[in-house]
Amino acid sequence: MVSPDLSIVEQGIKEILANQIESKAWPWIREIKTYGGEFDDDTLIWVNSFPAIWIAFVGSGTPKKTSNNKTQYPLTFAVLVGSRSVRNEEARRHGAGADIGSFEMLSRVQNLLIGNDLSSVNVKGLAALELGKTKTIFNTKTRGQSISVLSQEFTTQYTITASDRDREEAETEAYIERINIDYYFDPKDFGIADESDLVELKKD
Repeated sequence: MVSPDLSIVEQGIKEILANQIESKAWPWIREIKTYGGEFDDDTLIWVNSFPAIWIAFVGSGTPKKTSNNKTQYPLTFAVLVGSRSVRNEEARRHGAGADIGSFEMLSRVQNLLIGNDLSSVNVKGLAALELGKTKTIFNTKTRGQSISVLSQEFTTQYTITASDRDREEAETEAYIERINIDYYFDPKDFGIADESDLVELKKD
C-alpha cells in the first residue's frame, strides 16, 4: 500500500478505469489516459481515439490544519468521457447500435468511482471519492461526426503529515526533569565548583 499524493491519486483513478478494459467489462473503450491538453489541438485528431476517457486534476480546496503536523488536503479530480457518432447528435449522447453514448459512459464511470477509496489499487489513506459537478465540454458536429464530451468531477481528501516536524516537536516537548547548579566563590577557581545543587523539577 502507498500513501497518496497527487500523482498517486491520479494514477489510481486511471488504474481503476483501465482495469475495466483488462477485464473486458468495458470492451468499447479505445483509450484511457491522463489529460494533457488534447482538446487544445485544433486538428481534432483526438476525436479518432473515441470512445475515450481522460483523467485530470482540477484543483484543491482550502486545506484544514488538524494538528501541529497534520493537514487535511481536499482535492477535485475530473473524469472526461468522449463519444462520437456518424448518425446524429442524439446518438452521440445516447448511443446507437454498437456505439456507446456519452451518457452511458458517464453513468458507468459514476457507478464505478462513487465511494471508491482506491484501496483496491493499493492506495491507503484516501477518503472515498464523492460525486461532484457534471459539465458539458463538447456537444457539436465536426468532420461529418457528432461528438460529445462530458466532464464528471469527484472530490476526495487525504492527510499530509509533516514528518520532519514530528522530530522537531519531539525534541521541543522533551521534559526537563532536573537542573544542576554550580557555585563559584572565587573567580580564579572557575571550572572547579565550590558548591553544587541538583534541583528536581516538578511535573505539572
